[in-house]
Amino acid sequence: MLRLSRFAFFVGAASILAAAGRPVGSDPSVARATAALAQLPLRFESNQGQMNPAVRYTAHGAGYNLFLTGRGPSLSFAGSHRVDIALMNSNRAPEIEPLDPLAARTDYFRGNRANWRANVPSYSRVRYRAVYPGVDVVYYGKQNQLEYDFVLQPGADPRAIRMKFSGAGHLSLSPEGDLVLEAGGARMVQKKPFIYQDLPGQEHPGTTVRRQIAGNYTLLGHNMVGLRLDRYDRTRTLVVDPTLTYLTYLGGTGTDKVHAVKLLPNGLLYIAAETDTNTLPGPDNAYASSDTGLTDIWVGVLDTTPQGNFGLVYASYLGGTNLDIPLALDVDSAGVMYLTGTTTSTDFPVTGNAFQPTGAGATVEAFVVKLDPSQSGTASLVYSSFLGGLTGDDKGNGIAVDSNGMIYIIGTTKSTDFPITASAYQSVLWAAQDTFLCQVDPNAGVLVYSTYLGGEDLDEGRAILVGQNGLVYFAASTLSTQFPMAGYNYSVTPFGGADIIIGVMDMTKSGQDSLVYSTYFGGSGNDEVSKIAFDSKGNLLVTGYTLSDDFPVTKDAMQNKFAGNGDAFVAVVNPANAFQSFMVYSTYLGGSHGEAAYGIAGDSAGNIYVTGYTLSADFPAANAIQPQWASGTELFLTKFRPGVAGYGAIQYSTYLGLSSTYVPTDMVVGPDGTAYVVGYAGIGLPSAANALQGGGFAGSMDGFLLVVSQ
Repeated sequence: MLRLSRFAFFVGAASILAAAGRPVGSDPSVARATAALAQLPLRFESNQGQMNPAVRYTAHGAGYNLFLTGRGPSLSFAGSHRVDIALMNSNRAPEIEPLDPLAARTDYFRGNRANWRANVPSYSRVRYRAVYPGVDVVYYGKQNQLEYDFVLQPGADPRAIRMKFSGAGHLSLSPEGDLVLEAGGARMVQKKPFIYQDLPGQEHPGTTVRRQIAGNYTLLGHNMVGLRLDRYDRTRTLVVDPTLTYLTYLGGTGTDKVHAVKLLPNGLLYIAAETDTNTLPGPDNAYASSDTGLTDIWVGVLDTTPQGNFGLVYASYLGGTNLDIPLALDVDSAGVMYLTGTTTSTDFPVTGNAFQPTGAGATVEAFVVKLDPSQSGTASLVYSSFLGGLTGDDKGNGIAVDSNGMIYIIGTTKSTDFPITASAYQSVLWAAQDTFLCQVDPNAGVLVYSTYLGGEDLDEGRAILVGQNGLVYFAASTLSTQFPMAGYNYSVTPFGGADIIIGVMDMTKSGQDSLVYSTYFGGSGNDEVSKIAFDSKGNLLVTGYTLSDDFPVTKDAMQNKFAGNGDAFVAVVNPANAFQSFMVYSTYLGGSHGEAAYGIAGDSAGNIYVTGYTLSADFPAANAIQPQWASGTELFLTKFRPGVAGYGAIQYSTYLGLSSTYVPTDMVVGPDGTAYVVGYAGIGLPSAANALQGGGFAGSMDGFLLVVSQ
């Protein structure tokens, strides 16, 4: 049975866990996954200088960010709304101590080295001692709820407890005794307190019996709340346990997008995202980090093994004071990650051995980063450098690393002074925008090979891989009719509109010899490539979208006709075997209203997995989690076996989402056939008993991790 194992949303680079697909009640596996994910514990991160000193600890929950200050908790939600829960007339300087340390740690690499913070520890609980005479508070919780226990020592007075909710527009009590807070278009509920004492067991000496004490909240005016309790044993410890549950999300302005994902054989999943929601907003911006940029890079490592249960084992922020976006990620066998993307930050963090230590400032720059999660402190940022010219925008779209630790980058440049090596195939920018390809040695801190590659019109480098033979495989999109050609290619002439370029380079050679192979590929309309991957035989898997009704397809295609408006496509090609047959397999994939594919992977059995978005009610679905279109820009995930003609090739094909926007950006497949898809969405999820986000974010996007197994 196909099942949705997990659907995790990342907001402010922290996971928000919810289910998506068909209504929860119709798929027990989805309901079980949703319930399990909602039970993941909060992770309280210590403030080591990465945020305002007023904050002692912070946690990211389902739909909210929690900040623990000297006066108590402060929650931000819906992108720009904040509720403070202050303890009135309490100890102004309570002793605050973390409890139950966790293995996960977080790094912050932002701006200049003086602002870097590394090995920031995390805990599962935080205790405030003696907030009132004889009263402690312990904060903890799960992804969908915040809990805090008032622990009253014998003789302590519960009437001293006064909670003031600042920022809540309206406070009321429900018929069940729950405290209902409405603020900023969102609704939160603090459940009726569970109050108890653990008393000695009468029948079995040495045991305890939990006795519940009757009690309730009382509204005291001015958004202040107290407690009223029935009689209890004042010679013994008393615990008052409120639970704050986030129910609905009706607004918000933050943006979070997951752009890339990689999976190692040991089950560690690496994710790269952009976020602008990692501060606590408020009228006075009291808890905003002084060194946070407009958009930061966030990278995380999750343990997908059964023992790890998708726990976060590493996280790091990276960026300067402006816009920093990771567009591609690769990971070597030792678990070291490599990143490229774009930055407009002149203070993007660079290492001392950077081959380009400064950015242009007035333009968008590419960057190259090597980050080692196993290293301690700032040593984990092994290498970082700008990559670009001063005269135009530069963007890193793809990155790969070989077994020797050499880094390969593909992207797009408009700079006439992009850094080019003497060994370059093409030393000058031909048109307004060319592809660039680079090889970087991070150990020596040098640019080993760098070249422009393009024709007389616009060209964009999209994806790059390194083969076991040391050759570099790349894909680009072009409007040029004179893109450089080499080798015994599939087509030396363009097909019309925008075409796809498939190429091979040998960066150990110079000049004309470095371009081993290059060919046009596509139909007479516009065709765009998004991703490439190797299959189990060493062929290239290629995907993207096509507007061509004559896109080349093979006789055994799963779908041999163009369905209309724009279809996804999947092609299997072999540039190394061009003398015999370049095109091994090719098929359309789509319905009548338009599709685009952004991720592709293969497994050891020869199956192909492809993901993208669809606008079509007639997209081919089979063995689906969600068999019908829900009138939005829906995510699709399809697994099929190439070589089987017609839709009988499909192992499963499913919609995922509701009437919102879901855009996958990358995917990987594990050895057991589990598919991991990342991207971003304007959230619209089916509701469940523990639904975390039943509505959508107004004007914002959330990143997601989708895990589907069969």
